[in-house]
Amino acid sequence: MNRPVEAYPLSPLTSMITYTISMPEPDSHLFHVSIEVDGINGATQDLILPAWTPGSYMIREYARHVQDFSAQTVDGTPLIWQKVAKDTWRITTEGTTGLFARYAVYANELTVRTSHLDATHGYFNGASVFMYVAGRTNESLRLAVMPPHDWQVTTGLQPLMGDAIIADQERKASLFTAADYDELVDCPVECGSHRRLEFSVDNIAHVIAIWGEGNEDTQRLVEDTRRIVEVQRDFFGGLPYSSYHFILHLTDGRGGGLEHRNSVTNQIDRWSFRPERSYERYLALTSHEFFHVWNVKRLRPAPLGPFDYRSENYTRLLWLMEGATSYYDELLLVRAGLLQVERYLERLGEKIIQLQSQPGRLLQSLEQSSFDAWIKLYRPDEHSANSSISYYLKGALVCMLLDMQIRAASDGVRSLDDLMRLLYQRYPASGPGIPETGAVQAAAEEVTGVGPGSFGAFFQRYIAGVVELDYAAALAVVGLELRWLRNGPQAWLGLNVKRQGERCLVTSVRSDGPAYGAGIYAHDELVALDGWRISAAQLDARLAERQPGTTVRLTLFRGDQLYELPVTLGEAPADRAELVAVAQPSAQQVHNYQAWMSEVGSRQ
Repeated sequence: MNRPVEAYPLSPLTSMITYTISMPEPDSHLFHVSIEVDGINGATQDLILPAWTPGSYMIREYARHVQDFSAQTVDGTPLIWQKVAKDTWRITTEGTTGLFARYAVYANELTVRTSHLDATHGYFNGASVFMYVAGRTNESLRLAVMPPHDWQVTTGLQPLMGDAIIADQERKASLFTAADYDELVDCPVECGSHRRLEFSVDNIAHVIAIWGEGNEDTQRLVEDTRRIVEVQRDFFGGLPYSSYHFILHLTDGRGGGLEHRNSVTNQIDRWSFRPERSYERYLALTSHEFFHVWNVKRLRPAPLGPFDYRSENYTRLLWLMEGATSYYDELLLVRAGLLQVERYLERLGEKIIQLQSQPGRLLQSLEQSSFDAWIKLYRPDEHSANSSISYYLKGALVCMLLDMQIRAASDGVRSLDDLMRLLYQRYPASGPGIPETGAVQAAAEEVTGVGPGSFGAFFQRYIAGVVELDYAAALAVVGLELRWLRNGPQAWLGLNVKRQGERCLVTSVRSDGPAYGAGIYAHDELVALDGWRISAAQLDARLAERQPGTTVRLTLFRGDQLYELPVTLGEAPADRAELVAVAQPSAQQVHNYQAWMSEVGSRQ
């Protein structure tokens, strides 16, 4: 057979689709991909590259990075092909039952959702590099990864053993198999000289693959990561995989994570591991993404599987998928002994203030935020806080309220923990998923033991609606009260600024603040207040000298035109929320608080 150089010859197995990915010139940022397809029986065969990757709800148009596409028969005869859509390559088969397609993918975007190749490593998400064979996404697949000779390969894919033959000893390859296309793209691959740290939980191997250097303590990293695994295992009652891989990228200023069924890719600033409060970023990110092993990757909304990789997959349940995960990521750190209770309550207060500073909380519901993730959350602008909310942030706070509602309704016998476990048992990964309407409310009522419809008002107000969250009533369940405080000046403009060189630029204007009503825009350059020059660093100090109700003159440039606008200062809202214990908690409040901070595992 006259195979392309990128194709890797493997012995026949049950799979008739084989992918080969190589990186012969890492400095070019080009992955070379080959697809061998047997068993073709049509006049044409479409190959399609996904437009998005599961877990990150935005169309990313991965096809824009494809180049040098070609196709041929197994004996080397070129085949005619054409693009019939932005993401689709249609090959005329001319009666052949097998073909090779090859192409290159430019990979120079270092995020957890994309792929990146340079002289130090090759990292790829399958959805951004592997086209799927239209109509055959349910078939088993094989993958040959061909890195430079001095690089190793780490992935959650199953190594290919048995009768696989390495036919060319001159070329190094790591061979893997996947049950179907979904599994192939759900297992990112890290190639390079990364460090591998290993530990075991329940005799299951866990690997931390670290690309980059920073101020990490690797021994502590292993111990704390193991503890996160153990606590979440106890929460759900076991580990649902045969091995797990943490791919950790230590970068400069970047951050984020993307979950997979038996692996994760996390990015964090390389200097985040010290001091202690900075280290919280690693712990919270790891806890968050690992909770997705269950919530999202196995317990999922019905629309999120099987996936349509070409277009949006809409769901109104991201508030539960990401919101509950955001609620538990730091709470489970407390239960694991990795975060102090006082610090957790401080972080909870920060989240409350963050939501209350967004006027969009009164416009967009959690269900709407979930549905519109594809066009809003990943495309923020200067007006986003006025018109929308994050299902991560508000979802976490509403899940806290739901947790307290369940505890109150069950006299402290049940909690959101029990609801999550019930949903996990009722809607297994092999099933159709959680129905879009009614299922979560019904499960909350069932686990609490109250009558049908008892939680209807809660879901209507806080999830389908935009009613202000009743933090006081929720926190009282665990014997806490909320104090609203203000650290900044009493007088308020209602805008945010940043320093750009010597300029003071407005980055956003709150729609509920005086500056918005006075006609100040985002991107305006503030020059003077009451005739005196101001800078970004001086603005708060100048406001602190004035009282709410005072009218000031703001001089600004809008583009190259100078304006002077009168603004009547408002009363600054609270900028700090403090959670403190009530003076004389009841026995029930003490019980609820202790259970909230310590319970792990199911209760009979």
